[in-house]
Amino acid sequence: MPEKIRVVVNEDRCYLCGGCAGVCPALAIEVHASGWEFFQDRCIGCRICINACPVGALSAEPLGVKE
Repeated sequence: MPEKIRVVVNEDRCYLCGGCAGVCPALAIEVHASGWEFFQDRCIGCRICINACPVGALSAEPLGVKE
């Protein structure tokens, strides 16, 4: 079972190319001219989007760890 993660974007690096949204099998990312949007409820934790980003603007934060 994939780890539950939250994908976060470094807005200083992201230039809204849409590559991450284009490869996401769960349609958990949408990229608009005005910004980047992540839908946690759709994410399956595959990290394909993170690997596809040409500028390394995406990273993952683990979920489910309660402090």
